[in-house]
Amino acid sequence: NPYPLSLNLSSEKFTQHEYTMSNHANVFSREGMDIGSRFFLETLVKSQPVSDEALSMVDLGCGNGIVGLIVAERFPNAQLHFVDESYMAVDSARINFQRAFPNRSAQFSAMDCLGELEENSVDMIMNNPPFHQQNAITGHIAWQMFQDARECLVKSGHLIVVGNRHLEYHIKLKRLFG
Repeated sequence: NPYPLSLNLSSEKFTQHEYTMSNHANVFSREGMDIGSRFFLETLVKSQPVSDEALSMVDLGCGNGIVGLIVAERFPNAQLHFVDESYMAVDSARINFQRAFPNRSAQFSAMDCLGELEENSVDMIMNNPPFHQQNAITGHIAWQMFQDARECLVKSGHLIVVGNRHLEYHIKLKRLFG
């Protein structure tokens, strides 16, 4: 059994650190970073200055946790919560976070979207929602993630989403958030 796979991210433009990511079987993008996450992280690094604010942040649909790791770099005092419906993904994120930040704590939860989080409790949610279920392209999982994010975010909170234009997330997000 080749799992967990290891993926080295030392050459990526969005980080100065060397990360070796551990990826269990069935974790999205386990053999290499997907283009959406790469673009997301490059954009995040350019647009979000390093901050000492103690924000509550969620990596929703965390996969192996790479988005949360980069957020942890940029927000060293943030309380991070890694969420995914896959136990393998959550465990991969936990292993990767603990390896990268051995003296820092975070929360790791296997749950369906954000239904178990408290309303108005999160400052920022980062999300690269899935749009495939088996062989079908679908937006229903993303829609649930967006609805849950709306409930969990504080009034001045931020939802940062990766979305292909053809998925029309911008229409759904406008409907939910104005």
